[in-house]
Amino acid sequence: MPANMKDVAKKAGVSVGTVSRVINQNPTIDPVLRQRVEKAIAELNYRPNTWARSLVNDVAPCISFVLSNRSFLHPVHSRILQGVEEYCDAAEYFVLYSRLRYRRETASAELDLPRVLRSHGIADCVILAGTNFDNLVEALEKQQVPFVLLANNFVTHGGRVPVDQVRWNDVAGARAATEYLIELGHREIWYIGDASLPWLRAPLEGYQKAMEAHGLDPREQIAALSDNGFLNGRASVDMIVERNLPMTAIFADAEVAYGAWEALRLHGLKVPGDVSMVVLGEQEGWSDVVPLTYVSVDLVETGRQLAKMAIEKMKSPGARFPEVVVPMDLIRRGTCRPQPITKTELVEAPVTSRAPEPLSGTK
Repeated sequence: MPANMKDVAKKAGVSVGTVSRVINQNPTIDPVLRQRVEKAIAELNYRPNTWARSLVNDVAPCISFVLSNRSFLHPVHSRILQGVEEYCDAAEYFVLYSRLRYRRETASAELDLPRVLRSHGIADCVILAGTNFDNLVEALEKQQVPFVLLANNFVTHGGRVPVDQVRWNDVAGARAATEYLIELGHREIWYIGDASLPWLRAPLEGYQKAMEAHGLDPREQIAALSDNGFLNGRASVDMIVERNLPMTAIFADAEVAYGAWEALRLHGLKVPGDVSMVVLGEQEGWSDVVPLTYVSVDLVETGRQLAKMAIEKMKSPGARFPEVVVPMDLIRRGTCRPQPITKTELVEAPVTSRAPEPLSGTK
């Protein structure tokens, strides 16, 4: 359990009131007593409860939004931060933004953490966005720094108990997208994306489940042919076409999908006339290109849920909160076409034409 004010008082040999006055920088405290209390705070790694202290001092508490290993200009994370700020502003909490670059291989004790994670009292809860690894989580837990995690981009060796985190349901979203293509009559559906990346590996699972449920063989190009998503999509389609492999539909994330579309164009194939296409996630940054049918997530709502959980953790130090899962919706943009029914199919399985079943919450 994290140390509390009574633990500090006992170790320093002073009263709880003295500890409180030191924390609140009361100028009447004897310098010797102050030094003893500060030493005890450091040794116990005690973090004062900013939320409780703010009720006494009428100071707005603060949450730190730490973006790891990503650019602030990344549209996904800027929208998430927007949601965090909106929720915190309504609840009268400050938000501190900080960037962090670190390597997965660095030992947790050797991480060069930003000041908001090293200093007591600056922010009493941290929102971890961007791409994060086990070593940062281990470092924060050792320092008893409360945090909530954006779980979709979390890379872990040993798994993680689903607590103190928010994620969108990309497995279910990918499955719904694949089901939609199957209901349109597609059988040769390709999943393209670098499966070594967690945000592309989880959708692969949803795609595989849908294909398996319909007795279809998955067609996957999941080895990265380029570290750039657009170029990876382009090279993957080049390879599929050059090898004359059957392909009537593609499911991929936005960057990969637009690279795939460019390759199809260069091979004289049209979307959706020849190949249907569905994108996972938002298409911001591709506003000058025709929008594709996609599986959408409310990123601003994701940010609000992260902020809500962070505030709850500040109010209940040491408590664990079950993960929050934000749903995804299928948004149709006309880039998918039904496959023509062959005479053989008509004889073997005559059906009446019907529209695909809508995904719950579909717009």
